[in-house]
Amino acid sequence: MASPTCAYCQSPIEDEQARTTCHACLASYHADCWQENGGCGIYGCTQAPAVEPRKAVEIPVSFWGQESKPCPSCGREILAAALRCRHCGTTFASAQPEAVDEFQRRVTREGRLPQVRRAVAVWFVLSVLPCAAPVAAVGGTAHYRLHREEIAALPSIYGALAKLGIGVSIAQTMALVIVTLLYGLLQGS
Repeated sequence: MASPTCAYCQSPIEDEQARTTCHACLASYHADCWQENGGCGIYGCTQAPAVEPRKAVEIPVSFWGQESKPCPSCGREILAAALRCRHCGTTFASAQPEAVDEFQRRVTREGRLPQVRRAVAVWFVLSVLPCAAPVAAVGGTAHYRLHREEIAALPSIYGALAKLGIGVSIAQTMALVIVTLLYGLLQGS
């Protein structure tokens, strides 16, 4: 009688080798093949391992079938799926090809992120101080409007701090105005 064949590696399972049989479809496997693949290799079997969902292809349709793309930093040809240029060493956030101007905008924006991060923290601290709240209301709002794109590129806590700081500073400014008006009315009586 012929030795059964492993459904994964398609080689015969010798008598002295450890063997596993799928209890759902009765397919034979080397014990190592079963263990390494996490279950049965027969399509539709209930013991088949879970399949990971496919991810969207990162390279746009216009680059399918092409093996290379120009590096947006140095202009030399690199692999279409490259995340780093082998010529100039520039690294990319994704394998999607970028135009030179788009690349320059992204690099410039990423270079400003540490400054924007510090400015958001400073405006937030100023917004909590009652004496600096009017300045923080105006300056924080202007800063947020000018740097909205950079703030969105930061972790979400910075966007929340910027909005919270603006709200707190406006509320404190309004409270200061109301207290000042009440004080003036009481002094005039």
